[in-house]
Amino acid sequence: MTDNNHPALSQRSIVGHAQLPSAATDLILLGDLTGRYATGSYSRLSSDRRTVIPRGDRQGAAEHGHRITAAIACHVARAGGSIDQLTQLLLHPEHEGGRHTRSIAVRSGQTRALDYIRRVWTSASKTISTTIALSSRQDAYEVLAALRDRIETTPWRGERGRTALRVLRAHLKLRRDRGRPAAPR
Repeated sequence: MTDNNHPALSQRSIVGHAQLPSAATDLILLGDLTGRYATGSYSRLSSDRRTVIPRGDRQGAAEHGHRITAAIACHVARAGGSIDQLTQLLLHPEHEGGRHTRSIAVRSGQTRALDYIRRVWTSASKTISTTIALSSRQDAYEVLAALRDRIETTPWRGERGRTALRVLRAHLKLRRDRGRPAAPR
């Protein structure tokens, strides 16, 4: 889906003239339909491989909800948004991506939910401030080369270490072939 398919978010920009990418608007409005944030033992994909089925424990659902909330916060921070804009997005009753935050508000009160949003915002802002913005494919190649140098000079002891090194090399090769250091979020 493109931003134009989400009139609720595309008509009112998140920050000034900046718009969130379509992946962010999908996550906010529809939630984690692909199961991207549901990795781990607390959830599984259904037999149709399209829907996430949380396991019965409450902790697993909370971890999944937190990952979605953190991803949304990173998108808003990357777009230059504010904590107030994040709060509006997460507490909006029609936004599936804010379900976790709204459940905290219902279960533990509005103050607790706002404290949670503040903690997530602080973490997202810190994470975004330490990332490198790449402006070209050449920048990506340079970052990948530096990362490869660090990986190659790190001691990888034992069978597990050698296996980890092979996996990292394979990931680096994929990223180099694609011309970017990480998969888009």
